[in-house]
Amino acid sequence: MAVTKQAFSQDGSVDEYILSNTSGTRLHITNWGARVTRFIIKDGHGTERDIVPGFETYEQWQASLKIDDPYFGATIGRVAGRIHPSNKVTIANKHCKLPEIQPNLVCLHGGKEGFDKKLFAVEIVSNAQPASVKFTYVSPDGEEGIPGTVELSVLFALTEDNAMHIEYAGRLVDGIESMLNPTNHTYWNLTGFSEPTIHNHVCCLAADRYMATYLDHVMVPTGELLPVSNTALDFTTMPRKYSEGLDTFDKQTVRGYDHIFAASESSVENIREVARVWSESSGLRLTVLSDQPALIMYTGNWISDELVGKYGVKYRNYAAVAFETQRFPNAVNIPEFRSQVLLHPGEIFGHRVVYKLDHIW
Repeated sequence: MAVTKQAFSQDGSVDEYILSNTSGTRLHITNWGARVTRFIIKDGHGTERDIVPGFETYEQWQASLKIDDPYFGATIGRVAGRIHPSNKVTIANKHCKLPEIQPNLVCLHGGKEGFDKKLFAVEIVSNAQPASVKFTYVSPDGEEGIPGTVELSVLFALTEDNAMHIEYAGRLVDGIESMLNPTNHTYWNLTGFSEPTIHNHVCCLAADRYMATYLDHVMVPTGELLPVSNTALDFTTMPRKYSEGLDTFDKQTVRGYDHIFAASESSVENIREVARVWSESSGLRLTVLSDQPALIMYTGNWISDELVGKYGVKYRNYAAVAFETQRFPNAVNIPEFRSQVLLHPGEIFGHRVVYKLDHIW
């Protein structure tokens, strides 16, 4: 069977779905937050490695949230990223107050309880190759302060060439206007955490601009696009190890890479490569392809060193890197990008991303 199901919680309310291909690669996803829990693949030596962080069970995951919440593997929504100001967002001709998750009126990753904490309905779409499973959640009107009832489906597939395909489809079920901008928050350590950080991972990006942030809110985007050339954000000119740039950032604020790279200014384009990262020690390479205009590369700058995950792995700052493809963050407050994230009756929100694994040797 290309898709199998097993219990992920003790009470049986949360399940885990295992997608596999003929080469033995296995992708695990739970219906809690439509969340990737494992990605197991053979490295260049032929050794199986689980290259994403997470926890063994739903109960362990819940316990971990009391320590820290890095959103490991989760589907983020309704709206990914930071929204500022969050207390006067205009949607459906009214001012909406979104929950403040970070200081000074910043709403992050969908609010206090975003899609990453919801139980999704599940449909096994294909037991053949490629194995695929669809997760669906209906967000009621007013959830986390956002008007309109929105349905989001997230289709995961694992192909024979070791690629995880994700397709989002969203629609406004009820209301005159809403907001939607989901992403996937899987982190990757291509050594399977045999190297505890991604310092030695090599990265290149297909983005020569990034979005500026406010001086008094260093993580909140202004909408202004600036060139990456002659900055620590330049992964376009030539591939670079993360270790070459991480120490250039202030350890009290940013700590590392958590930047919005602009792959395009169009809401949706044909799917194309936006990032590539590899480990010379494991031989594994990850290529990210997307049809979205923005790529947020986050190097796990704030992952708590008190988190102990699968196989007893102790996570820490820079333990893994996430590539979040999406529309521009804070777009609802940026006039030139606002239309990217608004959803109206009869419209279908679409987003495709591929995380493809192969070997460099």
